[in-house]
Amino acid sequence: MTWRFIDTDMTDGYYSAALFESIAKHVGSGEVDDTIFFWRAKTPAVYIGYHQYVEDEIHKDYCLANGIQVIRRVLGGGCGYCDEDQILFSVIASEGGGTVPTDIQGAYSRVLGGLVNTLRMLGFDGKLEPTRNAVYSQGRKISGNAQGRFEGAVLVNGSFLLDFGFDEMDRVLKNPTMNLSEGVECARDGMITLSELLDGAGYDIDHVKGVLKRGFEDALEIEARRSVLTDSEIELAQRLSEKHRSREWIYRMDDKRRKLRRGNKPQVH
Repeated sequence: MTWRFIDTDMTDGYYSAALFESIAKHVGSGEVDDTIFFWRAKTPAVYIGYHQYVEDEIHKDYCLANGIQVIRRVLGGGCGYCDEDQILFSVIASEGGGTVPTDIQGAYSRVLGGLVNTLRMLGFDGKLEPTRNAVYSQGRKISGNAQGRFEGAVLVNGSFLLDFGFDEMDRVLKNPTMNLSEGVECARDGMITLSELLDGAGYDIDHVKGVLKRGFEDALEIEARRSVLTDSEIELAQRLSEKHRSREWIYRMDDKRRKLRRGNKPQVH
């Protein structure tokens, strides 16, 4: 089976969220083939899950003061700090198409097998941790992931840590160890990067991207051919990016909670 492979490399965070939403809508409608999408964060960003509250998860004043984007995904899952030292990916398939299982855990297992393959091809151990929908190497997390389904498509999104700004993440997130192994007291102890696995030997990012692409191809039993976005996908993404940049979208859950709390306050007569 043939899929598309699209790599936009350094991409604005809000536009990246609009892009994978646009691609998913086009995959779900059958207008384009199933797609593996790679990008990197042009500007440091925090991606938060669809149902999360900004005020519970991040230090928003620090983000505002330091130009860190706050991006609400159309997918569930937890929040994650991202910068240019990660390969971010979205594996987007037509729901019920047969390549990605219809059940949530089955989809994670199939897609994240691509990360396990990648680590092994690079010479390291890799293991799927199903309770956290993450991939670990040497007992520490190297890939966090989220999943969503809408309009006929299933998306599994995630990151592959090449390097990482642990100190910056601690300044950005209120609970930096929340999605790590139980008992981990600081993120640096619960996460690992490719740079650390290589013990400072260095890496070629294009080579790593190629191995990651092959890892997904083997896991999904497909061939992904390099392609480009259609005009329709770009046009829709440009429209959707306005939504993703808007305060109404970013703080939608926080605003709902505030309205609910105001509505539940006892009336004073």
